[in-house]
Amino acid sequence: MATVCFSAAAGLEGSNLGQPLIAALPGTLAAAALAYRAKPALALTPPLTLDDVAIQEAPGKGEGLFARRRIRKGEFVMDYLGEVMNNDAVNERYGDLIEARYLLGLRGPLGLEETWVDADDPAQSNLGRYINHGRPASLRKVRQRFPDRRLRFFAARDLDVGEELTFDYGDDYWIGREDGLN
Repeated sequence: MATVCFSAAAGLEGSNLGQPLIAALPGTLAAAALAYRAKPALALTPPLTLDDVAIQEAPGKGEGLFARRRIRKGEFVMDYLGEVMNNDAVNERYGDLIEARYLLGLRGPLGLEETWVDADDPAQSNLGRYINHGRPASLRKVRQRFPDRRLRFFAARDLDVGEELTFDYGDDYWIGREDGLN
């Protein structure tokens, strides 16, 4: 008998999915039961575009992403896209991770190697590269681990026209950058 976690079995994890998603059931039965009980927020709509959001100056942050229309709580905003890299490629490109302004790490399930998404090159990324840090964040992060690893953003609350879209970069991002933490 194996213990299976929903994020490993069905590929999604996120905050506030409801209840603990751990079951002591064998293999496929556990995955099916957990997927049925979890009801995760899936992106069933296209990502927001420049019709929905605008790139504007964000005081003290450079450029940021701002709502051009009302965005409802739970609405899919977009994925964080960029060049997908492994640890070796990141170490080769960046001698110091403090230089990596648009680099996002996605931990692998069950101890697998971390995947990195580098949105530094606008030609390989999307509007997600303009989402700044904020606490409290206006966006909720959902990590997808299957069939591929990605970070998805959903509105954490209703957002009005002109509000900045933000997510919490996490404490690790700010190591060595403490002066920019807000």
